[in-house]
Amino acid sequence: MSSREGPASRRPIFHRDRMEYWAFVGQIVSALAVVLSLVFVGIQLYESNRVAARSEANDTQAQWASFRASIYGSRDIAEMFRAGMDGSRPLDPADKLRFDYLMREHGWATYQVWQRVQEGLMPRAHYEQGQGLDFVRVICTPGGAAVWARIKAELPRPYAADTDRLAADYARAGKLRCGS
Repeated sequence: MSSREGPASRRPIFHRDRMEYWAFVGQIVSALAVVLSLVFVGIQLYESNRVAARSEANDTQAQWASFRASIYGSRDIAEMFRAGMDGSRPLDPADKLRFDYLMREHGWATYQVWQRVQEGLMPRAHYEQGQGLDFVRVICTPGGAAVWARIKAELPRPYAADTDRLAADYARAGKLRCGS
């Protein structure tokens, strides 16, 4: 027997000391497996959230399709909408009604984007640099401001306040008068 060998080297394989060692190794291996599986789940959740956000953006664009089509699909509607915004010609009662309803539709469609942003389903830029800013460009026209003053009471207050804030920022940046 060499000087290195001692009583521990002669222990049977199923001795209590050896079993505790292997149990400890097993715990470390299982802890590493749990950490790796949590990393994998985190990656999967991240990817799933990206897919859901993309789906929300696609759904929003699909909802806007009918509104956009009404403007660019009909010269009459586009002209009426332009005249309603800039006051280049007075609107007859039917066109005034159509302009008011288009403004409501635009406001509610923009609200849908705003709400998705508030719920964390879309980035804030979709509202502030996208549909919200497009709506602000409309409500910062003479006719748009007059209709906005009437319809914003029909919309949720936090959304109307955020849109007014965005309009004020837009007006300051462009040195425009925005609002009624």
